[in-house]
Amino acid sequence: MKHLLFLILFFSPCAHSTPLHQMNKAFTSIFDLGPYLSDENSYLNKKNTKTIQKSLDDLEASFKSVGHDKLIKHDLFAPSYELISENIKESTLSFKNDHKSYSYWILKETLTLCLDCHSRLPQSLTSSFQNGELTFNPSNIKDPYDLGVTYLIVRRFSDAKEFFIRSIQEKIIKKEIHKILLPFQQILMIELKIRKDPVKMVSIIDDYLQKKHLPSQIENELKLWNERLQIWKTDPSITKGIKTEKDLIDFIKRRLQVLKEENSFNDALKVDMLLASGIISEYFFENQNSPSAPDISYWLGWLEKRLKKENFLSTGSLYFKQCIKKYPKSPRSKDCLDEYIESVEFDFSGSRGTAVPSEIRKEIKDLENLIMDKKNKN
Repeated sequence: MKHLLFLILFFSPCAHSTPLHQMNKAFTSIFDLGPYLSDENSYLNKKNTKTIQKSLDDLEASFKSVGHDKLIKHDLFAPSYELISENIKESTLSFKNDHKSYSYWILKETLTLCLDCHSRLPQSLTSSFQNGELTFNPSNIKDPYDLGVTYLIVRRFSDAKEFFIRSIQEKIIKKEIHKILLPFQQILMIELKIRKDPVKMVSIIDDYLQKKHLPSQIENELKLWNERLQIWKTDPSITKGIKTEKDLIDFIKRRLQVLKEENSFNDALKVDMLLASGIISEYFFENQNSPSAPDISYWLGWLEKRLKKENFLSTGSLYFKQCIKKYPKSPRSKDCLDEYIESVEFDFSGSRGTAVPSEIRKEIKDLENLIMDKKNKN
């Protein structure tokens, strides 16, 4: 991912109640890794081995020190602390054993979770950056889009939106047509997944369409979004919210099952996926012990897996693994395994075919055995 450098800000907001000293140590480790995470060749280069290994060791040690924090262990955010901690440990060990490509992949997958995490926190929970306790120097970030991503990670959503708007204007002036959609997508994520405000997003799109200065392909994309937004404006899950298990089950049947039956890679359905992910995340935050937790984990994984393929900064694989490891007896565990295998095969597919690393093949086998063991004991 091009903008992995800006994932350096992950640790402070998501674990806001942990000791600041340890958060800063983790911050420093990721900051040191930043240049290598944005360029895989640098990560693999032998001359950088010593520097990267030290940063990975420091990162693993720092992350262990925050394990007692309750929020970071919430199923919605980690999706469990154990999974993230396990991934960092595995990335560090793989690097030591000279399996650097695998180390690079699993570290990127884990760090991508930062934006996924921060887009699920209720707006009532503020970060140290929002409160002004911690700051970063925006003059070090030249590109408006990159600065928008940085503000997004530290949950300063209004500032993020402002710089995404600047990025759109800059790309229009420079005629960088292929890059214009990315900042629009981040604004879409802020207004839908985070704020759950389709009415506001309609207003934003209408404003841009009236200016008549957008490339035709971007106009067409915005019009598709607008059509879906009109449907959601009066949806009870927006106007009233999901308050009960009955509401949740109804929402899954009425919105998610139907969405799955459609072409989920239809550009217009980004609207549905972002809103749905935000809505069920909010319910899960307040109801972690919901009897529908396996289903919620499955649907969060399903939605985020597709959003990731649409270039949104999100991840779904960890929700699938959580579903299997925490609820192996649930009928959903097999669905989660199937989706996880498909995700892995997609990530490691190329012109020469599919080459899944042996470490991941072993992990998949272990997950399969876990499901079978629980099934046989019933």
